[in-house]
Amino acid sequence: MIYALFFLFIPLLLTAFEPRPITPYPVVGYREIPFYDDLQKVERIAMIWHPVNPDVIGAPSKDSWDVFNVAINAPVASSKTKMPVIVISHGYTGNPHQLSWLIRGLTHNGFIALAIQHRDLVNGKAHANHWQRAIDVSNILTQFSSNPISQSADLNKIGIAGYSLGGTTAIWIEGGKSTKLDSLIPGPEFASPEDFTRANEALPTLNKEMMSKDWREPRVKAAFIMAPAWSWLFDEESLRKISIPTYLIASSSDKVLVSKNNAGFFARNIPHAIYQEIPGKGNHYIFISALNEEQSRKVNPSGKLNFLFEEDASIDRSWIQLQVVEEAVGFFKSIF
Repeated sequence: MIYALFFLFIPLLLTAFEPRPITPYPVVGYREIPFYDDLQKVERIAMIWHPVNPDVIGAPSKDSWDVFNVAINAPVASSKTKMPVIVISHGYTGNPHQLSWLIRGLTHNGFIALAIQHRDLVNGKAHANHWQRAIDVSNILTQFSSNPISQSADLNKIGIAGYSLGGTTAIWIEGGKSTKLDSLIPGPEFASPEDFTRANEALPTLNKEMMSKDWREPRVKAAFIMAPAWSWLFDEESLRKISIPTYLIASSSDKVLVSKNNAGFFARNIPHAIYQEIPGKGNHYIFISALNEEQSRKVNPSGKLNFLFEEDASIDRSWIQLQVVEEAVGFFKSIF
């Protein structure tokens, strides 16, 4: 009788389990929305990545930073529910594809990802008006919302994930105000001075009135922030008024942006923020896609693997990124 009950119980358990199809290589749907930027007077492109059905094969991406195949203009995967949307904001002078590991993880877990190439340099020249990134976020949300693909999305479930200056972008989007504008150049307790050598060049371009505005984007309901910058510009009182869920994460050994005084500063001032430091000898660039040998040669003809981002031999960047994806997905799913 005990054995009979046992074998009857197994099928009941299995009926509650829905296996996820196993695919030989990650495939992500991709499409673009061209639009005219009225502020900057240039044509821009909103980028969209989304889940696809498991039978979609795709092709290698033309961007060597991507760690997945792309299925251009493929239908959005069938889903019983509408999908949450996450805006991706890249680091200074970088591009969204450098966070392709995060895009892959989000889309594989049922999210739609949006991004734009921020204009951190204009005609090759540095500028300091990075508040324009907040307008970029609002613009691509508006473009996406008016596009037919948004019918697959839940526009009441929108988050943002940002890295480095993209993390700062997320702080602006959730309501932080950068009002301490006497100097953009940080002391060594905040950052490596050599990484801000062009700040004086950019300072004359700064529109202080616009920089210190409230850039809160009410459509965004949660923020996942990696190694954010410019904490020394932010008003603590504005941070204490932030009301959306916030997760901050940084490397404890970051020499570009000292974690305890950047990510840690924001965590200490944003109510109920989650904060995690990644132990070990990882540097600021552990959040940028780990390249294989073939990809590295395309990005850098010298062929030096991960040439921009020297890592200590004890660091496995791909492994760290897999864990960070789990944190990001878990965080957003807990809210949406």
